[in-house]
Amino acid sequence: MSTTKYESMKIPILKISEYPTWRVKMLMYLEAMDPDYLDRIRDGPYIPTKFVERTDIVPEHYVVKAKAEWTPEEKAHVLREPKIKNILHNSLDAVMSNRVIACKSSKEIWDTLETQCQGSASVKKNRRALLIQEYEQFDARPEESLTDLYDRFLTLLNSLSLVDKVYETEDSNTKFLRALPEEWDTQTSIIRH
Repeated sequence: MSTTKYESMKIPILKISEYPTWRVKMLMYLEAMDPDYLDRIRDGPYIPTKFVERTDIVPEHYVVKAKAEWTPEEKAHVLREPKIKNILHNSLDAVMSNRVIACKSSKEIWDTLETQCQGSASVKKNRRALLIQEYEQFDARPEESLTDLYDRFLTLLNSLSLVDKVYETEDSNTKFLRALPEEWDTQTSIIRH
């Protein structure tokens, strides 16, 4: 796939504190460059194989093709891997780059970044639980403007969606209306009914 129309796109730069947002942007960037890039970070490098017929001694199986046997399409698939690794390395500062420098594949780089920035599965589970608790207890702060309240609520909803917790629009709208300060009670009653 030709990437000429996307070559000028700026690579998202990772800031550890903003990893969930970077992750979404990087996935969109990789998909825009080539939808197959997402397969490589999910499944690992493409390795051309060929089918070997069963014999009396050896059952049927697949073996890795020699480089000289690759078709042009297989070569194109294989060449995606260094491009993805280059994109990922160019999105990192020196500290993060050192953490993934020994990784052999784009999948390994991606998985290492996930663990380094988001923690283990138990850390992710705890983060999700804390965000859900924050949502359930969400309320306006004293002297908080409506814009600030809405921005904070939207940020919370986005953070929840990044940990695979999505509320129905009606539920989140109701939650937001209930979080409004008392001086908004008349308006929220009108909106609810």
